[in-house]
Amino acid sequence: MTTRIKHVILTGGTGYIGESVADEALRAQIKVTLLCRSPLRRAHPLLRHVAWELGQPIPRESLDMAIPSAAQAMIHLAHDWRNSKSRPEHEAGLNMDAAKLLLASGRQMELGRIVFVSSQSARKDAANIYGRTKWAIEQEFDRPNEVSARVGLVYGAPRRAMFGLLCRLTEIAPILPMIDPWRMVQPIKREEVAAGLLRIADSELRGWVGLAAPQGMPFGDFLRTLAREYFGRRLFILPVPLRLALVGSDIASRIPFFPEIDRERILGLAGTLPMSCADHLAKLQLTIAPLERGLRASPQSSKTILREAYVLLSYVLRSNPGTRSMRNYARTTRVEGEGPLPLSFLFRLCPSLLRLIEPLDATSPLSQRLSRATLLAEASPEGEQALSAGRHPATRMALLAQQFALDVAAMPFRLIAQLMRK
Repeated sequence: MTTRIKHVILTGGTGYIGESVADEALRAQIKVTLLCRSPLRRAHPLLRHVAWELGQPIPRESLDMAIPSAAQAMIHLAHDWRNSKSRPEHEAGLNMDAAKLLLASGRQMELGRIVFVSSQSARKDAANIYGRTKWAIEQEFDRPNEVSARVGLVYGAPRRAMFGLLCRLTEIAPILPMIDPWRMVQPIKREEVAAGLLRIADSELRGWVGLAAPQGMPFGDFLRTLAREYFGRRLFILPVPLRLALVGSDIASRIPFFPEIDRERILGLAGTLPMSCADHLAKLQLTIAPLERGLRASPQSSKTILREAYVLLSYVLRSNPGTRSMRNYARTTRVEGEGPLPLSFLFRLCPSLLRLIEPLDATSPLSQRLSRATLLAEASPEGEQALSAGRHPATRMALLAQQFALDVAAMPFRLIAQLMRK
C-alpha cells in the first residue's frame, strides 16, 4: 500500500487508534517506532519502542539511520486527557505546547511527512475546549510536508475510548437520553482510520484531510444501529436539552459503576458539523464501509447471532439446541449478509415466550429467521429425536392439540405485536 514512506514514528501508538495504525503499518512492511512511556508487550522485527512522554521532543534515536529522513514520517496521535474534567484549560495548553515541540523537532530532523491527527469537531469556534485546541494545533502544521487528519466518529473493536463508552451505554440502557439525536455524524471503522492515516503520510496532501464516511447519518440512528448489530436489542432515544444533558453528566459521575460521561465529549457531539471529505477519500483511494457492514464483521456481532440462534432453535425444538445447530444457524445468517435481530432479554431467559410475538406475516424478518431455524432443527440430531418422540398417533394428536390451544391463547398478543410493528 505504502511505497514512499518506509518508517513511521508514532505517538499514542498504544491507544485505541494508535494500535491499529501500528498493525496496519507492520502488515505493509513499514518499520514502526512507538514513542511511549511503557515498554512494549509484543515483539516484531519491524517494531521498536523509544521511551518518551508527551511534552518532550522527538528523541534523536527515533530516527532509523538506514533510511533517508525524507522516507520517514511522524504521526502524532497522543493526547493528554488527565485534566479534561478538572482543568480542561490546563489540558489544552499542555497538548498545544507538546504538539509545537514535536513539530519543531520533526522539522529539525527533516522528516518527509508530519501528520497531526485531529478531530471532526476541530473549529475555531468549537463548542468544547478539545475542538478549539485541535483547531489551534492544526494551524501550526502549515508547511508542504505537514498535514492534519480530521477523523470522524470512530467505531470498532476493542471497546475503548469514545466507542467503548457508547457500547456501555447502548448495552445497559433500553432508553437513552441524548442531546440533538438528529445531528449528523460520519462513522468510520478503526481499521479504515489506520489505513487512511498511512495513506495520508504517503501522499502529498496538505492542510486538513477528512477521514470519515462521506455521507453522514443522525447520531440517534448510529446508536440504534450499534445496539441492534452489537447487542441484538432495540434502543429508544429520548431527546433532551443540552443543559439537562450536562447536569445528567454531573449526576452520572457520582453513581457507582455507571459509565462516566465527560462534559467535553457531550459538548463535542453537540457542536459537530458535517465535514466534506469525499474528494479526500477519492485522492487516498480509500473506501469507507457502511456502518452495518462494519459492525457485522465484529466478534461481538457474531456472539449476538449465536445467542439469537440459541433462542430461536430452543423455541422450535422446545429443548436446548446443540452447538452444531447454533453454528450452522450463525453461518447461514452470515452468508446471507444479515445481522442480529433485536430480541428482548425476556426471550433469552424463556424462548417459549416468542409464541406471544410470533409474526402472522410470513415475510417479516422474525418469521424468516424462525423458518430458517426450523429447517436447521429438523436436520439436526435434536430435531430427529423430537420427531421420533411424536411418531405415535396418540402422542402426535396430543401434541397437536396442545400447540393449537397455545396458539389460540397467544393470538391476542400476536395481533397486538403485529399492530405495534406496523
